[in-house]
Amino acid sequence: MGAKKLVDLETSKQKSEAQYGDTLIKALFRDEKRAIELCNAVTGSNYSEDTNVQLCELDNSLVRRYNDLAFAIDKQLLFMIEHQSGISPNLPLRFLSYITDILYSWFVRVDELYGKKLYKIPAPKCYVLYNGTQALKEKTLKLSEAFYINDEKVSLELIVEIIDVNYSNGSEVLQKSKSLEGYSYLMDLIRRNLKEGLTRDKAISLAIDYCIKNEVLSEFLQENYSEVGKMINLQYNKEAEFEIIRQEAKEEGRLEERAKAEAEKLEEKIKIVKKLLKMNLTTEQIVEATGLAVEDIEKLNQS
Repeated sequence: MGAKKLVDLETSKQKSEAQYGDTLIKALFRDEKRAIELCNAVTGSNYSEDTNVQLCELDNSLVRRYNDLAFAIDKQLLFMIEHQSGISPNLPLRFLSYITDILYSWFVRVDELYGKKLYKIPAPKCYVLYNGTQALKEKTLKLSEAFYINDEKVSLELIVEIIDVNYSNGSEVLQKSKSLEGYSYLMDLIRRNLKEGLTRDKAISLAIDYCIKNEVLSEFLQENYSEVGKMINLQYNKEAEFEIIRQEAKEEGRLEERAKAEAEKLEEKIKIVKKLLKMNLTTEQIVEATGLAVEDIEKLNQS
């Protein structure tokens, strides 16, 4: 890492073509004008179309996958994650890793961090573009909510803003970004096609064709027709997500079994204590025999 990919925002240019492994939303906003439009919509800024933008990408690895969107514009560094399932409370922790990797790969010269001059970096802003079907309970997530100890003296915080981009909900952000609105409409159309019983491939292809015919992201969809279908198909692949859900369900089951076993053990100890009390053993002797606290034994003696 380090200075190898340090960004020059004055001269940077980026590709607009979809690349292998992209999500649809990442491929769509790889285009500079669309990225500026999205930035203006979510942050309330007013950058012109000729503002310099740099899409910040990292190579995928076995440890982390970078199918999310990060781009630098002016003095800001925007991070976007699209989320279609229920909102995970672990998203701030995911962003923390993402931000660190982007900063050190694109913006930081490690050798200058030990100097006396303050090293300036673009200000990170984190957003979740939520396109799921569950009602949103929270509009922001905080990293500090994951800390075992959470008080005013905690030295690190990371705030993630959640934006509902479901087409049917008419978000203000969609009204400000034609590209995001088009994307949201396409995904909504696919979802409706699936509800009507169409196969996934048919639902996707019909939705893409309809959008092209009705001038919704038509230029982008025509240029990347076959890639878009593959990206959406990949996006709908829930195998990994279902595996996580299954594992969580198993863990919940184990915890319930553990709690039940502990409750049964405690009940058995209480029965033993009552017998020992009837035998006129001292509290100290009962504590030694059962391992229960003195106050618990005294309560049982009074009951």
